[in-house]
Amino acid sequence: MKTLMKLFLRHIVLLIFVFSVVNLLTFAQQAEQYELSSISFSGNNNFSDTELKLVLQSKENPWWLWRFLDSFTFLGSPPNYFDSTSVLIDIISLKSFYAVNGFFEADIIQNYEIDTSGKSVELEFIVDENDMFTFGDSKTLGLQNLSDFDKSKINQFLQYSTRSKFSQNFVQTNNESIINYLRNSGYMLSEYDSSVIKIDSVINKVHMTSFFTLGKWYNYSDIRIEKSGEGEQYVSDELIKYLSNINPGDTYKEDELFKSRVRLARTGLFNTVNLSPVEEDTSGSKVPLLIIGNVGSLNELSPEVFADNELSTFNLGVGASYVRKNFLGDARKLTVRLRFRVRDVTNLKFGAGQLDETFQSEIDLSTVIEQPFLFSRSIAGRLEGFLKSYRIFQVDYENFGAIFTSTVDMPSYTFVNLLNPFLRFERLTYDVPFTSIEGDSASVSPRTLTFSLGTEVGSTTTNDIFFPTAGRTLSLITEISSADVKWEVLDRRNSASEVFLDSLGFYLKLQLTYGSYFSISRDENTVLGIKVKSGYIQMLSGDPALVSPNQTFFAGGSNSVRGWKARDLIPKNPPDDLFPPTINEQFRIRGGIFLLEGSFEYRRKFEEQFGFALFADYGNTWNNLNEVRFDEIAVAVGTGLRYYSPIAPFRIDFGFKFYDPADKKFIFDKAVFKTLVFHFGIGEAF
Repeated sequence: MKTLMKLFLRHIVLLIFVFSVVNLLTFAQQAEQYELSSISFSGNNNFSDTELKLVLQSKENPWWLWRFLDSFTFLGSPPNYFDSTSVLIDIISLKSFYAVNGFFEADIIQNYEIDTSGKSVELEFIVDENDMFTFGDSKTLGLQNLSDFDKSKINQFLQYSTRSKFSQNFVQTNNESIINYLRNSGYMLSEYDSSVIKIDSVINKVHMTSFFTLGKWYNYSDIRIEKSGEGEQYVSDELIKYLSNINPGDTYKEDELFKSRVRLARTGLFNTVNLSPVEEDTSGSKVPLLIIGNVGSLNELSPEVFADNELSTFNLGVGASYVRKNFLGDARKLTVRLRFRVRDVTNLKFGAGQLDETFQSEIDLSTVIEQPFLFSRSIAGRLEGFLKSYRIFQVDYENFGAIFTSTVDMPSYTFVNLLNPFLRFERLTYDVPFTSIEGDSASVSPRTLTFSLGTEVGSTTTNDIFFPTAGRTLSLITEISSADVKWEVLDRRNSASEVFLDSLGFYLKLQLTYGSYFSISRDENTVLGIKVKSGYIQMLSGDPALVSPNQTFFAGGSNSVRGWKARDLIPKNPPDDLFPPTINEQFRIRGGIFLLEGSFEYRRKFEEQFGFALFADYGNTWNNLNEVRFDEIAVAVGTGLRYYSPIAPFRIDFGFKFYDPADKKFIFDKAVFKTLVFHFGIGEAF
């Protein structure tokens, strides 16, 4: 017993000693922490330093500004410290990275220099990449029962060039494409199992065998509905089946399930809805489809407080809306909405006489009927009637009309995946005071009645709505319009009015927008975005002055050239003699008939929800193609902060007039902060 007690005490003493030593060493290490000032590479001929740094567990110090901000705010980033144990893990990670990218014999060693006075470390990785391995023989097992047609479709994903560098990511992407094709061709249970690779170091080739499980081919035996929720009794099973657009006998396709889920969700009938095959009830090649939906209330009355960036200004407003779902059956949705908004809030001035000049408001009453299927279940329709009364730069506008828009459900594999034909009718009236008729005080009351038939076609391949890191967007809006214009001039001296203009014109309007996004870091937190936008109005008959002002092009604002406010960039001379240039410059009623603008934007997330941007914008508007001049293109540069909330990104942008076509001067010839324009926005600028 005494021996056991002595042994026990000895172990206790030993544990206390070890614990004390570990604590002393930990304390000493923390007391002598060295910042990792830089990480560099040599010998990396096939991969950039940026790509390799993303593989490492060790991280070099962030920029000094972020460390400074971290010392007193939540916006910065803390310093990073050198840890010798992390370096050993880094070498393993680098070798693994090289192996999965075709360099199986890469050799890596580390070297670091310690600055004891500055308490910092410079870390270097010396890389010997050795020979690159390319694809050799490639074969698959498990797909031999496919038809010749399916084999020919899948074969495109199995062609590996024997001259191409081996890449595990490339192989994985192709295998995922094969499974995607199979699951959209009836093979519901198909799976990719694994790949076995053999490395031939004599000829530097990688021979590969991929194993797949094909499973049976399935079609739907029946459609089952499970409903719940307070509105379940008002939505029939037959309507849900019709909306899903999936019928017994149809081939199982994963993409069709996704489209049906979207089609059902956008009716607004369901709080939640899900579609899934009932695998446990399969019989032969038959599988049931189960649709589970929680049907919410069919009547909603709700107040709202909102913010938006309509017309490239930051606006705040309040409103109320009533929604009736399944209106008159067939899943129609009726929405009646009343809104009041204050436009361009960031540029409001409250000094004497300034509020009246800068206060811009709008009252909007609208009624919308949405039909989830129109003519066929692949076409949705939307009819909106609106009545707006708003004020922009001391000019009061009255605008009412209606617009019918249809949305065509395009196949995912087509280049054009957005197709929205529309038909619009609207009437715009406004009053403008001026003193240009024979020196007498007068005002003009234009009225424009516009009918437009057009379509928007587009192609979108971006990988994220809020923070795209790859892909592009392309949109082309084409419309042909008639404009019935009547101008009444009131002579204030004798209160006599006269119809100065009463004419009908026709025009073609085109608007093209292209955006592209490139990730320039492997963590996909750094992105380069490029936007180009152009618009043109071609008169088919009549004068350009017949085009309604709200159909012309304006530049400047939070989503445009950010060194200028909204509507700041308009043509010097309006397209008619009745509107004096000074009046249009003061009230900014008419834009141009030709628009050119674009942006280059560098975006970086330094935290999951925070980021910053550096941008360069350019653009302007003109009333004639012959008037377009290179020295009349406005250029803005600036920076901004981003907060990526779960709802949408919020941004603050500070734009500077780098080159101002109004005086043909660059920013170097001016007081820099006098060229500053501040913008607040919701969502990215493009």
